[in-house]
Amino acid sequence: MFKKTLLLFSMLLVVGCVQPQYPSTLSGGGVVLGSPVKKVGYLVNVEAYPTHTHIGTTSLTNFTKSYPFKWDIPHYVERQLATELTQIAGVTPVNLRALGIMPHEVNGLIKYHNGVYMVASGKAEVYQRLAQQLGLSAVVIVNQSEKQAFKDCGLLGCNEVKVKGYGLLSQSFINSNKFYSATPFYAHLYRLKPLEDLDRYLVKINQDPDMTLVATSVGEKVKPNKIGFVYPKRFNDWTESELKPFLAPLQRYIQKMSELIATVVRDKV
Repeated sequence: MFKKTLLLFSMLLVVGCVQPQYPSTLSGGGVVLGSPVKKVGYLVNVEAYPTHTHIGTTSLTNFTKSYPFKWDIPHYVERQLATELTQIAGVTPVNLRALGIMPHEVNGLIKYHNGVYMVASGKAEVYQRLAQQLGLSAVVIVNQSEKQAFKDCGLLGCNEVKVKGYGLLSQSFINSNKFYSATPFYAHLYRLKPLEDLDRYLVKINQDPDMTLVATSVGEKVKPNKIGFVYPKRFNDWTESELKPFLAPLQRYIQKMSELIATVVRDKV
């Protein structure tokens, strides 16, 4: 009986000395036993509703109109980021907005000066919270901001066509119309330990020269397209069902954007 008790005590002692294993990621996104899982914060700074931006034959016919349709894009971006950060990067995503951290606190967090990355002026407190209190390895923020959609070139040179709202960008010249998926998003990725601005790996998002042309028409006659678009009854006042075909290409862009961000996190954080 004494020997059995001694053996049991020895086994418990050995088990108690074994260090717990944590999953970590391989470069391909697989999970192995090793170091603790990294945490990466994410923040989405995107407007609530889609917008139709129109560039007419003359500036007098230009207009921008927002529609209160429930596309739920801010939360869609959040879900995609969380999913891809988990599946591709193998990290634990942390929603910074849910913790009361705002975009103006995170944007411009890190600067490069005299060959060294450092915390930007006025950002020491939020950096301390992100890196020390929350234990984050990196933070990513997706902003909605004015962005080049394409270059319109003619005999007099080229003009940059820009858009601020996501959803639909249309361009008309006389009787010819083009319809683009408007995706004016920028992403910033800051590694916190050690400090580094990783935006240079997100050029495909931040400096993409053209937004996606998804449909064309001659007057109101729409050419065959892949999104199921039909010409609206009132061009300056679309219904929700008329604008809905532009939701799918927008969501596809957000998915690809989230995948790229997560891939950079996996490889560089």
